[in-house]
Amino acid sequence: MNGIDILLHKAILQSIQKEIDSKRFHDIEQSLQKQGIKFSDLINKFGEIRKPLFEFEEEMKRIEDVVFREFLVIEKSHGETWLTIKSHYLTESILKTFADDDKKRILDFMRTKSETIPRTLVSCNLPNTSGYRKMRQLIDDGFVIPAGLVETIEGRRAMLYKSIIQKIQIVIDKNEIHAKISVPKEVIGSSGIVKMLVEAGQGKRIIAN
Repeated sequence: MNGIDILLHKAILQSIQKEIDSKRFHDIEQSLQKQGIKFSDLINKFGEIRKPLFEFEEEMKRIEDVVFREFLVIEKSHGETWLTIKSHYLTESILKTFADDDKKRILDFMRTKSETIPRTLVSCNLPNTSGYRKMRQLIDDGFVIPAGLVETIEGRRAMLYKSIIQKIQIVIDKNEIHAKISVPKEVIGSSGIVKMLVEAGQGKRIIAN
């Protein structure tokens, strides 16, 4: 910063501290630090970020109000965690995946146990070429996730995979079709996106006990 910027910067900080009580100011600083941002840096770059922040304010509000709050409903019943998918895109993706016989066979096999790709393909009686392609699609789409490592007979380490969907139900509500899936509790607990959706949906109850 040049001389005038230093002077203005200090004055701005003083003005902000005057308008915001010390505890709130400290909380803001702590929150910014978690994002790797210093409060002083925020002031320095305010001119750069002000326009895009205000430019997309309405769009971001719409995303939160319309998309996030209407995306899914989380329910806990008899020790199981269920996600009712309200997203048409995700519902269609789930239905198409389970309509594929080979993919369904893989997901059914990996539902109760973690396994390597080669053993899964052998157990499901799938050829390597198409089997690996389908497996890669399931991994890329998030239906199958890594679940640790195992040592093979050759002494090498291989990745274990498992299906995140334990059970699936199709819900027909008037003209709407939703997929309802049972997901392990640890998968939900480690999901930053689910946490974001829950926080965004607090004005409308998104979690049902």
